[in-house]
Amino acid sequence: RMNVALSELPDFTSLPGMDPQPHHASGIVIAPSLAYMERAYFDARTDGWSAAPIVEVLLPSVVDDLLAPPGMHVASLFCQHVHPDLARVLPGRTWDDARDEVADLMIETVDRAAPNFKARVVGRRALTPLDLEREFGLIGGDIFHGALGLDQLFSARPVLGHGNYRTPVRGLYLCGA
Repeated sequence: RMNVALSELPDFTSLPGMDPQPHHASGIVIAPSLAYMERAYFDARTDGWSAAPIVEVLLPSVVDDLLAPPGMHVASLFCQHVHPDLARVLPGRTWDDARDEVADLMIETVDRAAPNFKARVVGRRALTPLDLEREFGLIGGDIFHGALGLDQLFSARPVLGHGNYRTPVRGLYLCGA
């Protein structure tokens, strides 16, 4: 996860333009193919992070101009895929020392789709899986609070019989992703 301050809107090569357009107000996913996405996943499992990551770009300042000074913008980058336990696949490495290297890679990935992106970054805050766990209690940095397997979907989440978020404990409800 990364929050970025920009001096101007990204100019995407697939839909050029610096004035706000409908795609600027949408989620823009940088993942050109299923093979690309599969490679990103397997890279993270074996190498700690993907050499060609999936990045979803949101530009909330396009729909709410109070989020940035006039002419400037903010971007939220949902960055995938990275291994939550970096030391397990890269002994001796931690997310604290890999944060900037991976953040640079995420910026470069967006820059390939919007070549003005990197040069327009005026500030950023990168949150690794470890940061998300430390700051928000998201185990392994998982924004979904656990894998969304078939046993964890719909009425089976969090466990079968409690899909309406009520628990056997009176007044205790389970909430979240």
